[in-house]
Parts: sequence; structure tokens; C-alpha cells
Amino acid sequence: MGEAIPTKISPAASVAAGTVAGTFPNAAPFMRGGEPIFIDRNSSTGILMLHGFTSTPHQFREMSQYLADHGYTVFAPVVAGHGTSPRELAKTTVADWQQSVEEAFQFFRGKVKRIFCIGNSFGGNLAFWLAHRHPEAFSGIVSLGTPITLRWQRFINFRLRTYGKFKTYYRKLGRDYEIDYIDLADQVSYPVIPIASLRQFLHFIRAITLPTLHTVTVPTLMIQADRDPVVHPKSVQYIHEHLGSDYKKVYWLSGRYHNLPDSNRRGEIFHKVIEFIEDLALQP
Repeated sequence: MGEAIPTKISPAASVAAGTVAGTFPNAAPFMRGGEPIFIDRNSSTGILMLHGFTSTPHQFREMSQYLADHGYTVFAPVVAGHGTSPRELAKTTVADWQQSVEEAFQFFRGKVKRIFCIGNSFGGNLAFWLAHRHPEAFSGIVSLGTPITLRWQRFINFRLRTYGKFKTYYRKLGRDYEIDYIDLADQVSYPVIPIASLRQFLHFIRAITLPTLHTVTVPTLMIQADRDPVVHPKSVQYIHEHLGSDYKKVYWLSGRYHNLPDSNRRGEIFHKVIEFIEDLALQP
């Protein structure tokens, strides 16, 4: 618990990110700070990190370095439509998001022998989908505030049915996302959500996450804040109940947090994540 938490990505990570960006040319050009993160430790075990909806790998900048400092090769790709502009996100669909994380997984699979996957918010939904698609490929999943039900879900649905038919973008409320989106000079993400993408996001949960959770048998650690302002905490209860894994743990955080890797509880979170990974990494 007393280990230092890095505050900057190493120069090597930046160089490697450029190499990875070249591997996926369709994702470029990236907004400043929205590039992929790749830190090669020449380890047999790697950690694939999937960012949240409308966000970027920037939210993993400290966690990725922390895990790399523990000897793991880490890769945080950019999900299709992200890290560029809201207009580009509006052009993408569920299929594009799936394809981009599938390509990232295949790329990473060629670098390491064992893979753990960390999904932050919607990145957790994508992680569960990958584990459903490749049931033998993952040694473990860490789900950080993964949504099944959102706060104000009914109000959001009402908006989509009414003015969502005439509006192109939905502006985020900084008080709901706290540090995620208040300071966009530091938090690299979109200040608005394309209405079309929001519909795709909700469709993914309804049509892909819910029907496939029971097929996911990978050991899973779920971390959830009890007063998450974006994702309703009953989401983690639903995931725990319906997940097909025999090894599943929930770690509750008391507080109002959503973007967990950037919260002021990140030291505690990082420790729980590395504890989970190292426990499973010791198993054959």
C-alpha cells in the first residue's frame, strides 16, 4: 500500500505508443494525449487496458506505469471513434468498437503468452465481450465501474425519445463526472456525447453485455464505488449474479467516484488490482 504511484508515463511508453498507432492507421490522428499506451517489459504476462466511453487511454496513464513497474507489459489501445473528435465517434457503430478491440487483442496476443484485461467503465463491457469471444485467452478480468444501469437511466431514455431526435450532441455535466471531464486540459476525453453514439452504447449493454455475461468464465475482480455518479451501483450486483465465473470478487469503495483509475483512491485500487493479478499469475 505504501508503494509510490507514478505521475508520468515513461519516455519508452511514448515511443512505443507511436509504433502501436502506426499499426492501427485508421485510428489516427489522435487528439493530444489521446494516443495508445504500450510499455514493453518483455514479460510473458501482459495487461490489456480498455478505456471508457468517450474517453481515451489517458485515464490509464498512471495505472499503466504502475503495472509496468511491477514487470508487466501493458497495452491500452484506442477504441474506434475515440481520441479524435466527437464527430468521428458519431460515425462509428458497435461493430467498429468491437473490431478495434479485437484488433488490439490480436496485436497484443502476439506479444505475450498470458493476458489480463482491465476495463474501465464501458471498457469493462468490451472486456467481457472479448472474454465471451475468446474464453480461453484471458487469465483474468478487472472490471472498474462497468455499467449495466446508469444513474438517471429513465431520464436519459426520455431525452433520447424527445429532444434526442433533434439534437446531435448531449453535453456532459461536470458534476456527474467529477474529475473525468471538468479539466479537459488534463483529462483527455470528449466534453459532449454524440446522440447516435449514446444509442449505440446503450444498445451494446442491452444486446451484447446482458445476454453473454453467463458465458464469461474468467476469474473476475469487480471494483465499484457505492455512490458512483454515472453508473448505478446495482450494476456490479447484476454482473456478480449473472457472470459465469466461479471466481468473482467485488471490492466496494465508499465514495462518489466514477473514473476509478484517476480517483483519489487510486493507490488503493492499484494495490487491489496488482494483488488480484499476481495471485492468478502464480497459478499454472
